[in-house]
Amino acid sequence: MFFSKLFSFDYNHRNIELFLKNFLVSAFAANIIIPTILLYLTFPFLHPSFLTLWALLILTVYFFRIYVIKKLQKFIKTNSSLVKPYFRVLIGLIFINNFLLLYLIYVAVSHGISYHTIFIFSTIIITLIAGAMTTLLSVFKVYLYYVLVNILTFTGIIVYYGGETFYLFAIILLTFTAISIQVGIHQYKLLNNITSLNETFEAIFNSSPDGILLIQNTRFKDCNEALVKMFGYDSKEELLRLHLNYIMPKYQPDGTYSVKEMLRIVRIALKKGQHTFEWQLVKKNGDLFWVACSLTKIVIDNEELIHIVYRDITQKKEIEKEKEEFRKELEKQVAIEMENNRKKDKMLLYQSRLAQMGEMISMIAHQWRQPLNAITIATGAIQLKASRDQLDNQSAIDIASNISKFAMHLSSTIDDFRNFFQSNKVKSTTNYQTMIESVQLIVESALKSHSIQLNIILHHIVELHTYENEVKQVLLNLIKNAEDALIENKIQDPQINIIVDNHTLVISDNAGGVPEDIIDKIFDPYFSTKTKKDGTGIGLYMSKMIIEDHCGGILSVRNGKEGAEFTIYLGEKDA
Repeated sequence: MFFSKLFSFDYNHRNIELFLKNFLVSAFAANIIIPTILLYLTFPFLHPSFLTLWALLILTVYFFRIYVIKKLQKFIKTNSSLVKPYFRVLIGLIFINNFLLLYLIYVAVSHGISYHTIFIFSTIIITLIAGAMTTLLSVFKVYLYYVLVNILTFTGIIVYYGGETFYLFAIILLTFTAISIQVGIHQYKLLNNITSLNETFEAIFNSSPDGILLIQNTRFKDCNEALVKMFGYDSKEELLRLHLNYIMPKYQPDGTYSVKEMLRIVRIALKKGQHTFEWQLVKKNGDLFWVACSLTKIVIDNEELIHIVYRDITQKKEIEKEKEEFRKELEKQVAIEMENNRKKDKMLLYQSRLAQMGEMISMIAHQWRQPLNAITIATGAIQLKASRDQLDNQSAIDIASNISKFAMHLSSTIDDFRNFFQSNKVKSTTNYQTMIESVQLIVESALKSHSIQLNIILHHIVELHTYENEVKQVLLNLIKNAEDALIENKIQDPQINIIVDNHTLVISDNAGGVPEDIIDKIFDPYFSTKTKKDGTGIGLYMSKMIIEDHCGGILSVRNGKEGAEFTIYLGEKDA
């Protein structure tokens, strides 16, 4: 036990860092400069092969010292556990180097060198000891052994050499050693005090505005005055007598059991080294308050501690609570406004449907005019022939058959319009061609009555997954708008073009287009480009809402070469 303590070098990284600060220069002096001087002094007395081998050993030790120093510097930066093993290797290399120096001196003395050379050797030894105070003093035990090994060994050598002068010189060296060790102790104490982290830690600990607490095994070990004030206790001693659960409410606001959760958090901090979180604590008077906690694992005197920093964030939490209440109130108001907007949109949709139904009645009139005229003519023929007794069976059968066909056409027209206005609750698979043909049956009679040519160009037909009737209502609205513009502007050779290519459908006319100063407003609710009194301005707004909000597509407008071009895009997601 005694010897293990005697030869242990368990210094912290800071001491070793100071030890290495000037060590490269010291290593160069101890392994290059001084050995060179010794070789020069002993060359006349010793065999060259011996000196060569000795020089190689010195150089080998030197390069190993440089290698270990570099490794140590790297390990200290990364706080590696390899610092102490490598440090012990370095100490071993230092002593090996000095034994080689002393061995050369011993061999030289045993071969009979001059007094003058021995005194030079003494100067070298004293220089080594003086240099050691610069490099080895931060690890005092190493410094002490270094001085003792050098002085005692060299003293033994000169006593072995003999003579009263050298005996006296040996006494002087021993006296110098005692003085050197005493001075070294004094210098080490000063150095240790200067580099001590305790003073720095204490200064930070006591002057911090945040509360700081040291915990060991769930018991309070130390705290600063800021923490005492934060919890409202009268003294540090009063607070330190408490257990951890006395400064926490039984449950946190989220319902977790405070002590159990805190123990879990401490385990996280011990495992990771650090952990930050927000926590609710309780003062001496029972008031609750919020803190931002930072837990850090530290080691002091080989003991694992939890270092906790508390920062009062009660005011911040109150502001956050107010913000949250404001956000909820804002969301509530937004929801109310959205509901109001939905009601307005439903009303607009209803008005749009009424407007379209009015237009439909006009279209029905166009569709029914021809078959009704035919029925009237047929009934007139029956009356005429009957009055002249010319109504034979075959004529009656033929006229009745024609009337039946006309009646079926009227019934079919009613079915087409009824189906057209049925609302779709579920998307169906369709395509632009099918929807255009359905709309064409409704509008072709009205368009023909105004001599408007409808041109349909189909490039590439793809399947669409959408609300079919809603899209057909938009197509009907866009065609009717084009029809109104052509009639209102009295266009010669009026035309409406429908071009389909993949997911895009374009409806255009040759009515001259929309004025540039209002083209960006035509999709606004209640904005109308029509000059006649029955323009409601909700058709295009509802058309855009149907295509973009209901069907997930895009409805846009621009002026082409001859008139307005409305583009419907129902993307691949809807296909």
